[in-house]
Amino acid sequence: MIELFKTTILCYLMYHTSSLMPKRLPNGKPYKYTANIQDRTSDLKVIKPGQASLISRNWLQNIVADLVNRENKKLVNQVFTDTGVYEYDELHIVSNINKLENFIQESYQQQGKEKAHMFLAWMPKGVYGREEALFIIVVEIHKKYKEFIIKHIVQSPYWDPEQIDSNELRLALIDQNERNNCTRINLDYLYDQDLRFKLAWATWNLNSNITME
Repeated sequence: MIELFKTTILCYLMYHTSSLMPKRLPNGKPYKYTANIQDRTSDLKVIKPGQASLISRNWLQNIVADLVNRENKKLVNQVFTDTGVYEYDELHIVSNINKLENFIQESYQQQGKEKAHMFLAWMPKGVYGREEALFIIVVEIHKKYKEFIIKHIVQSPYWDPEQIDSNELRLALIDQNERNNCTRINLDYLYDQDLRFKLAWATWNLNSNITME
């Protein structure tokens, strides 16, 4: 039943276009978030698999509700395209939410084993001190080789680079790796699965003195 629901949502999104607007202040400026540069790991919260699922499902529900609302407005205003087909700008978020659910299910089967998944929520402080999850990160800690492996990242549909750069997340993960006493943070798996992060982070790293080896 769950798989049918996911398939239905994906099919719907493939033929409709829209994306949630990033949260903004009353004056129209982006709602800003600030990384804790004194202790970047404090912006990362360890969450349970069930919490990760709850957050991502809420994101998915908001995406669908926003799409339905926009499409209804178009019907009322009789706004149509020549083909009647729409493209969804942020389909990758929906796909990543579905992948996250797979990691969550796997985590219930791997608890206590050498390779275990850990779920993190990146929650830098916003204006007025408010915190909310902007990204969910799936990490695999390989105890034998002491590797901190970033397996998957899902962004909030409300996040926008104007609010806070995703490289702040990258730096927080590097600090978290050191906090866990791992010898290496491994982003290879993430880069192979998500070209967006490879372009954003690997390119940024060319001008950085931080090495990933």
